[in-house]
Amino acid sequence: MAEQASSDWIECDGSGCPVSDLARVQVQFRADRDRKTAERMSGADGNVAHAYSDSWVHPATSEAAADIVACRVVA
Repeated sequence: MAEQASSDWIECDGSGCPVSDLARVQVQFRADRDRKTAERMSGADGNVAHAYSDSWVHPATSEAAADIVACRVVA
């Protein structure tokens, strides 16, 4: 299933990647101050979701800077 680009951010709760592994996404890490920072750091074209495999799953109590807390499909 192909993902459709969206201007909407998807909240991520640490239970896994909410989109296809091949979707190009921008991600917001816990360490990012805000979504504008996340957009800038991810780049306009984003990266394939599977490139962040270690950051999608984390316990609810985690405070690791590399945890993904939101994402947006860009292609």
